[in-house]
Amino acid sequence: MKKFRKMLVVILILSMMSTLFIGCSNNLPDPKNAQNTAEQENVITESDDDSEATEMNKTEFEGEIVISIPTGGYTTFMDEKIIPDFEKEYPNVKVSTITDENVDTRIAAGDVPNVMTGVFGYMPAKYAKMDLLVDYKELNDYEALYDRIMPEFVLENFNGLYYVPWNATTQMMIYNKELFAEAGLDPENPPKTFDEYLEASRLISELPAREDGSKVYGSVFWNDALSWGGWYWTMMSQIYYNFNDGQYQLFNEYGTDIVINNPEANFAEFLSFMKNVQETAPPTMEMNFFSRNIGMWLQYGYGWKTNLNEAPGHPMVIGEDVGVAPIPTLNENGNHWSTLDGRSLMIFKTTPMEEAISWEFVKFLMRDDYNLEACKDLGQLPTLTALKDDPYFMLPENKPFVDQLSFAVPNEPVAEVDQISNILLQVYSEVVIDQSLSPEDAVEKISEEAKKILDQ
Repeated sequence: MKKFRKMLVVILILSMMSTLFIGCSNNLPDPKNAQNTAEQENVITESDDDSEATEMNKTEFEGEIVISIPTGGYTTFMDEKIIPDFEKEYPNVKVSTITDENVDTRIAAGDVPNVMTGVFGYMPAKYAKMDLLVDYKELNDYEALYDRIMPEFVLENFNGLYYVPWNATTQMMIYNKELFAEAGLDPENPPKTFDEYLEASRLISELPAREDGSKVYGSVFWNDALSWGGWYWTMMSQIYYNFNDGQYQLFNEYGTDIVINNPEANFAEFLSFMKNVQETAPPTMEMNFFSRNIGMWLQYGYGWKTNLNEAPGHPMVIGEDVGVAPIPTLNENGNHWSTLDGRSLMIFKTTPMEEAISWEFVKFLMRDDYNLEACKDLGQLPTLTALKDDPYFMLPENKPFVDQLSFAVPNEPVAEVDQISNILLQVYSEVVIDQSLSPEDAVEKISEEAKKILDQ
């Protein structure tokens, strides 16, 4: 009985924590000095089922949790700016990180992380369907956090909330102004339609090789990632959405059937465009946009802006030698759509204590100050209402992406997206890369294979 009561206390003490972290300010402090008086207190107060006041010291959170994160800057950010401060506040907790490269293999072996920073859409649905995730709605104080999040970033799966949207991103087109001018194009007037895009890409690809002998291309696509399933489809889908004015994705609204075979979805037209533009693009991303030899890139996510520093000679500068524009559409007066993507925080089912610590860690990441720091360091957009109008996101290099969110289509919260995306991208390769299949036959082939999965 005593052991049960202690475990009950651990679970019930959580709600007061979120109230400590609410409080929005336009002048956000530095994360290292962000602890206000309430947050510095070690005592968390909650009421138990008998309405008796119960206190738990933060030192009573004991154990180790493992956080799965993407490679790159996320590791540095966690190790240097989050984990030390969290462990200082929770002195008997140890936090370690793993990369998400082989996380599915680990999960299959029963070695689940405690918290995973996956992507929006299919990933929470996938793991929730496998009954691996904690439903945030079952936590007493979940509403205090979700009330601070912009509702457009929150979707339910199976009537539950299985992720917290840590941050967001979307994609736009970037283009090389110098190559535009050299090809006789107006650097201040990028293509607005796909027909204009094809013509611009052709003209740029006909420019002479550079002094070092390297070829110039009109466009580039990440064909290396065609085997990466759902994640890479999110990088391509926004091009497809602009062929049907954002009205069709892969699935119907219930996730029970494929809709790319609807003639109004224009999926065959999308494949035909990609086949034609690939003729003006390199076969892989070995030569990327930042090489200065690429005219346009339709898959530029907000988080890629740090890669501008990789450009040879000196960093590329948005607004000077790089232009940012909406992704083209079929018709000049159409809305320009993109994908609403981002990082989702999922808690995997483990032990009550580990789940409680994980929830504290998630709320820690969602504090205004740390969340803003994450957006700045990792090149992401805010999901917290308090940060929406922060001056940082109003800067010229950032605001176009914030504005684009009004026409961003959320990733589909369907567990089968990953499987069906793998089929789709393999058939895409047959059409666009190998040119061994017609776009019309590709639509039929993808639809048939997808239905087999959904029927299961």
